[in-house]
This record gives sequence, structure tokens and C-alpha cells, in this order.
Amino acid sequence: MNNATIETDAELLSRIGKDDQAAFEELYRRYWRRCYMQVVRRSGDETLAEDITQNVFLSLWEKRKSLRIEQVGAYLFSAVRFRFITYLKAQLHEETYALHLLRNGRDSQNPVETSMRIKELNDAIDKGVAMMPPKTKTIYTLSRSEHYSVKEIANKLNLSEKAVEYHITQSLKALRIALKDFLAVVFLFQGFF
Repeated sequence: MNNATIETDAELLSRIGKDDQAAFEELYRRYWRRCYMQVVRRSGDETLAEDITQNVFLSLWEKRKSLRIEQVGAYLFSAVRFRFITYLKAQLHEETYALHLLRNGRDSQNPVETSMRIKELNDAIDKGVAMMPPKTKTIYTLSRSEHYSVKEIANKLNLSEKAVEYHITQSLKALRIALKDFLAVVFLFQGFF
């Protein structure tokens, strides 16, 4: 190949399908920054953006023999977006589990202390939810209490899925701030740290 010749994405994909690492590296150079920035813009978390971007490209390499991609950019951006949504859902479930453990009082030896912790936790949750802007609060409620998917919330509220993801991210940030002391205690007791 002549270095002055710029290959199309389709040509690079064809070479990647034949285990050509140089072609993969070129495709990575073309798209990694845009994929990375897509997650940074939505989450504000550079480490998360790096992890998601790396995982998407790793998956592309691992599935190189079987993938049929027509538009590389669209494929990669969709894959990054899907992984980010999956991450948000996992965060919601993880926090729900931690709060469930605390609310259901793992310390049955001391019911008075457990009752006090549950009241403090509920107060902290209420405070966190109260700090949310109205639309974020509505989306949080639909997601957490009514178990709507991102797509269902977007349809119900006439919003884009990106807007819903943004509000879910904001609600998680607000709750993390309000619940940081409680979640740390739960994770310590459960051996997560």
C-alpha cells in the first residue's frame, strides 16, 4: 500500500477481517476521539469514556471476522451509546441494591439503630430528589419507581433518548452527593471495597 493513499473505512474493515492490525490501528485513530468525546459529553467522566471506548474497539476486533458493517462511524457511535446506556442501567440497579440492603436493615441485632439508619437514609433520598430540577425528578421517578426504559421515557415525555440519558446521569449525580455517606457504609459492610 502506498502511504500517500488514504483507504476508505470499507477497505480498512476488509483488511481488519483478515487480521490486519495496522488497519485496525488506523480505524482506531480515525474514530477513538469522537467515540470518547461522545461519552465525556454525556457523563463528564473521562475514565468511564476511556473504558467504554476501549471496550467498543476491543469488541470490534474480537468480532472482526463476523461483523458486517456498512457505516463504520454510525456503527461505532451506536455501540458507544448502547454501552453507555447499559452502564447507566447497571448504576441504577447497583444503587437500588445498596439502598435495598440498607433499608431492609442488615443489622437485625439492633432494631433501634436500624430504624434510625432507615429514617436517615429516606431523608437523604428525599433531599437528593428535592435537589433535582423538575424534569430530572420526573425522569428519575419514571426510571426508578416505575421501571420505564430510556426509550419508553423518551416516548412518554416527547424527548430524545439523549435528553433522557442526560437527566438520568444528572439524577445519579444528585443522589450520589446526597447518599455518599450511606452508600460507602453499605459497600463496606457488604465487602464491596
